[in-house]
Amino acid sequence: MQFSPGILAQADDINQLLAYLHSDEPITQQTGVKGLSALMDTRPDLAQLIDAKVAAPALCRQLSSTKEAKVAAASTLTALAREGHDNQLAIANAGALPLLKEQISGQDVLIQTSAVTALGHLAADSQPIASWLGGTGTTYQIQQLLQSSEPDLQLAAVDAIDNIARSGLQVRAMICNEQTLNVLAQLLQAPSTDIQHAAAAALANIALTTRDEVNLTMIRCGAANALVQKLDPTQEAICHQATRALCNLSGDNDDCDEAISNTSAVQALSAVFKSRNHRIVSAAGKALGNLALYSVANQAKIAGEGMVDECLRVMSNPAPPHTMEAACRLLHVLLTDSPQVHLQVLQANGTANLLKLLSSASIGVRHAAAGALSHLVYPRNMPGWRENNDLMNEHGMMLKFQHELACLRARTQSAHGDMMVDQLTDMGLNEGDSKGVSAAAEDSQGSGSGLKFDQENESLTGMEDDFEGMHV
Repeated sequence: MQFSPGILAQADDINQLLAYLHSDEPITQQTGVKGLSALMDTRPDLAQLIDAKVAAPALCRQLSSTKEAKVAAASTLTALAREGHDNQLAIANAGALPLLKEQISGQDVLIQTSAVTALGHLAADSQPIASWLGGTGTTYQIQQLLQSSEPDLQLAAVDAIDNIARSGLQVRAMICNEQTLNVLAQLLQAPSTDIQHAAAAALANIALTTRDEVNLTMIRCGAANALVQKLDPTQEAICHQATRALCNLSGDNDDCDEAISNTSAVQALSAVFKSRNHRIVSAAGKALGNLALYSVANQAKIAGEGMVDECLRVMSNPAPPHTMEAACRLLHVLLTDSPQVHLQVLQANGTANLLKLLSSASIGVRHAAAGALSHLVYPRNMPGWRENNDLMNEHGMMLKFQHELACLRARTQSAHGDMMVDQLTDMGLNEGDSKGVSAAAEDSQGSGSGLKFDQENESLTGMEDDFEGMHV
């Protein structure tokens, strides 16, 4: 691993403090752990200089030392745990977990806070450690601290629940009881914006569960209304997490979607979609797409909020792939049953932007753009269908569309690519170009060039029958 000059400049200090930590003298050991903690507080990136397998046993011994040493050791373990899975396991194997669990049960708020923080970061994205916390009752202890009257301890507990929720479906089930969900929903109204942000993030990650009853319980606890109230783009961090939570709550269960739709979610999500924060726009677009997926009423409501123009705006300006994908997918859903949206896209020359995205963006964007285009090219019952096809043929776009679909089919073996090409052929839109389409597919397979494969978005599809709720 290569380190920056700024980090290497501190290497001697780190080595000296580690030498103190491994001294035979208790006072020298405490000097070492306090020094490491102070360095980590100001320069968390310095943790990458420390071999956790070597340092963790000595740091664990300090968890049984003086109050200051306990807090410093937990803080340093937190910094090391943030460096990833290997460090987390090294710390757990050194015996830190039961020692930190014991500290949670104490009466000293500072020690409790540092221990909860360390446990949360040790469990982040680590199912084995999070499972240990659940199996030993540690998670339950942390849940009780969500109602602490000490703001720092309460924030540490919410952050820890958020980290545990990121560790996998089985682990999330351990924290999905009604009491916890109710407290997290209430904490969205806490005086501290840090606690609001942490609570929204925790709800967003818990909502990733596929257990419908959990999300319904969350909504019964008032989470949907409370999250909608947090959709204020001037508070970007909180707004992003609240938008994520609404996105993850929607799209998989009709009762959840109906409950969210009965709030002012559509209007609020539409408003934040117009912000310039790409993370918020992406999450809001996916949430709106989820709510519109099986609801004609929501499709009309969302289109009425100006979302067609906003989708076209996003598509015509530089944006990250996840934002482009959300805009294309939302447009795709809005095009499903609305002649007015078809005409609006046609008049705004949205077809040209969609075709560009077919050849220049990630696979998730291509799938969503192809889905939107499939609505524009073949539904003869929609006004503007013939004009749209004439426009595509006039600019040579139809053949390009067919070519891109063939490449997409060949590269991803995607069912929606086959479906759209077959539909075009059946309707006579290929105009004798089927050989060219087949050649494009063979060229894409044989040359190794053309569309790049993006495994992250492999499961996303372009046809509405294949779309499921999107989560973030």
